[in-house]
Amino acid sequence: MTTSELIGKLNGETAVEALSALCAIARTKQGRAEIEAGIGDRSILAALAGSEQPKVRKNVYRLIGALENEADAPLLANALETETTLFTVPSLILALGRLNAKDALLSYRIPVSESPETDKHIAEITIAYEKATQRFSTVPESTLETLSEPCEILCFAPHGFAAELHDELTSLGLIGTVKGDAVRIRTADIARVYRANCMTEALLPIAMNVPMEPKAIAAAAKTCIGTSYRIEIRGYLRDRGGFIEKLKKLLDGRNNPSAYDCELRIDSRNDVCDLYWKLWNVRDERYPWRKGTLPASIHPAMAYALSRYALSLANCARPSVFDPFCGAGSLLFACGEQAHCRALTGVDKSSTAIMTARENARAVKSPARFICRDILHFEAKEGADLVISNLPFGNRVGSHKENEALYARFLKRLPFYLADGGAAVLYTADAKLLERLIRENPQLTLREKRRTAAGGLSPWVFVIEKKIGHSGGTQ
Repeated sequence: MTTSELIGKLNGETAVEALSALCAIARTKQGRAEIEAGIGDRSILAALAGSEQPKVRKNVYRLIGALENEADAPLLANALETETTLFTVPSLILALGRLNAKDALLSYRIPVSESPETDKHIAEITIAYEKATQRFSTVPESTLETLSEPCEILCFAPHGFAAELHDELTSLGLIGTVKGDAVRIRTADIARVYRANCMTEALLPIAMNVPMEPKAIAAAAKTCIGTSYRIEIRGYLRDRGGFIEKLKKLLDGRNNPSAYDCELRIDSRNDVCDLYWKLWNVRDERYPWRKGTLPASIHPAMAYALSRYALSLANCARPSVFDPFCGAGSLLFACGEQAHCRALTGVDKSSTAIMTARENARAVKSPARFICRDILHFEAKEGADLVISNLPFGNRVGSHKENEALYARFLKRLPFYLADGGAAVLYTADAKLLERLIRENPQLTLREKRRTAAGGLSPWVFVIEKKIGHSGGTQ
């Protein structure tokens, strides 16, 4: 679809998809010029920024940021003052950063989470703010490579994948023990810790089972504070703002939610809490291929953990890997970095997804190949040793009803995409549907499954094999 056609679809129900496609086009200088010419006096952007639909506002913020026209900064600054839907705010903040809107950003105060349900959104806003204000920060930039002495560090894996993170840390020379979804290690080499791709975050424990009272927390944490920080409370259902104000007065006063080197994490459990430091002044250069993402993109740490697990099932040293719903290509890039793959091929019917995947591939000179095609009409020349995919959840992308038809038709074709002895590793939140369809398919067998978690959902990972003696017939 052309740029002008997409601009023509910025009204009504098609606005979200059209804005997302325009964001992809805006990655090139020529694309930005085409969009600028098509939107004219920009009144359409102002109208979309005032939409009642949060997803429309989120995507127009992204587009305005991608256009990098500083004349749009006042529009976004006004939006920042009035925006109340938390999941849209990170895109708005990042857009302001791209437009060099220093005053608007530095006057903004990150909201205090009011419930466990908003913790995730506040964390995402914090990360976006940190990224957007890096160039404006009055705090001297410092990157921590090593700690002053070896400390205990909890390295967290995606739920259900602690074994994969443990294996990766061991390969990096960091020996530890598994504790739930974390791996407990002891080291001063914090830079090495941040080479673990399967890790979602690293926390330094301060104290456990501390009374959930400002005085008790201050007594436990005060001697550890040596730089600027912010306070983050999770799981606390009462007056968070008032609690933080009392705690700030008891600490050394350097709490700065806008510019900080570390986070004082308070995990509340009724009347007690656990205290941790999370370091933000550590260089994190993981995932260099992640230049572009999509709304339903898999978390990069999950992509690495899932790929590491899948590669352990491959029946050869140099497997060919195929992703039939590749999106931005995360799983293929993760496979390519962790193994000498003979081939990396991704298919997706979304042109925006394929454009994003190809951009990511160019960023790291990946040999991965991406094809824009509906998988239900794609014919593979030969079966792959490993099929791995993040299936549509029926949540952000599609619906359960749509998945019923899509999954059934895809599973009928799956044997054609698998080489003899190959395995398929499929990740989905529509687990009951997928398991039923696997059991109803005479050509497939369910080898194993495991539960994980992502963004408040509980996806499952299914390992599927083609039954011996079933070649698949014709596609």
